[in-house]
Amino acid sequence: MTTLAAIQGDGWSVIGCDSRSSDDSGRPIDMATPKIVDNNGILIAGSGAGRGSNLLQYGWKAPKPRAGEDLDTFVTKKFIPAMRKLFIDAGYDMKEDGDAAAHDSQFLISIRGIIYPIFEDYSWDRDVRGIYYSGSGGDIAIGVMEALRINRVETATQAEKIIKKAIDIASKWDIYTGGPIITTIQTCIVTGK
Repeated sequence: MTTLAAIQGDGWSVIGCDSRSSDDSGRPIDMATPKIVDNNGILIAGSGAGRGSNLLQYGWKAPKPRAGEDLDTFVTKKFIPAMRKLFIDAGYDMKEDGDAAAHDSQFLISIRGIIYPIFEDYSWDRDVRGIYYSGSGGDIAIGVMEALRINRVETATQAEKIIKKAIDIASKWDIYTGGPIITTIQTCIVTGK
């Protein structure tokens, strides 16, 4: 399992994660690869089944939005359909006749400093409070982030400190969270095609 935590700022985002995974029996695995990867300028952090993260982080080249392209539209019409196609091609998509499409992972992605949580049914929703979480220790991390974020977080450096503390505390209470804490800051960078 995992703890992912993220804070959305004004023109920046910070995503953090732990470095522990576990096998089917619950034995911990200290991961050699990070849970947050930059894939073609898009930060991708995953929790849940590792296969989804393997595919999104290392199994393809993420589509990239054009300069000036609306990111909500890009995520809805380009990123998620490309993600689903990848999952279908790899046999990871779990859609059966009459059921909605699904997979068993959750992702926090950041595009140009904007965070999008992508859920098991391929939907996304951004939170107006600008704090996000996922994984087995996520409920603990969100509580810590909310408690430490008494006033609005003004900088990515402040957010990074809050996220590290939240994941550190989650690792004390969630057996599936542990190892070094990794954070990644992304700022709003718009480049050409």
